[in-house]
Amino acid sequence: MLRILFALMDRLPDSARRQVVRMLMDGVWDALADEVVEGKGLLPDGPCLFICNHLSNADGFTLDRAFRPRSPVFLAGVKLQSTVMTRLASETMETIAIKPNSPDIEAMRRAVETLKGGRSVLIFPEGGRSRTAALQQAKKGVALIAKRAGVPVVPVALTGTEKLMPINDRDMGGERLFEAHVRVRMGPAFRIEDLESEVAGAEDPRQALVDAMMRRVARLLPVSYQGVYAEPPPSRLPFAADPPAVPSP
Repeated sequence: MLRILFALMDRLPDSARRQVVRMLMDGVWDALADEVVEGKGLLPDGPCLFICNHLSNADGFTLDRAFRPRSPVFLAGVKLQSTVMTRLASETMETIAIKPNSPDIEAMRRAVETLKGGRSVLIFPEGGRSRTAALQQAKKGVALIAKRAGVPVVPVALTGTEKLMPINDRDMGGERLFEAHVRVRMGPAFRIEDLESEVAGAEDPRQALVDAMMRRVARLLPVSYQGVYAEPPPSRLPFAADPPAVPSP
């Protein structure tokens, strides 16, 4: 059914298509995603580099809703252009196309320019969706973007989107949506220079820097999601100290 709807919407003019698809997706998310957003009051003014774990093709739109009225630019894999549904869904947000698992210099350059131009950017440093819901080791490119842009970095943690829209590796365009509790948790901003003591003397400074950044994301996640960035329990932010949760729009 959704495939037929998206095929019909694909025939609409660009501006009308984006508006119709966005309204449809908002309606579906309102019905299926029990979404809670935490830590929004921690966000600094001005442009930020948001880094987030990646669980599902539902992540982008879920985060887009969570950040409203802000509208960060998303680094999105070019594979999303391969099906009508994922292409039209990605059109509802402003994106920079990036080639996953490769040093896409042009995409990184555009991300830095966007940040220096006063817009926030959101990137999924793992470079792809986790098939286990646990964090995978991040790619080094995010460190280059963060250092060159010189803006605050904000860790963001997602849970539940892997249940909202489970991965279908056989047919990405046929992925289905289900009812799910979704949580978006934003942590305190930091700057790259704050991490110098953690990366001093590392054999691979750029990877060490990315890993230090991702540990900030891991600390916002339940243990089962922390994956390669799991740390002893005392280093994690206790859930009892969470800032007040607010429903997403």
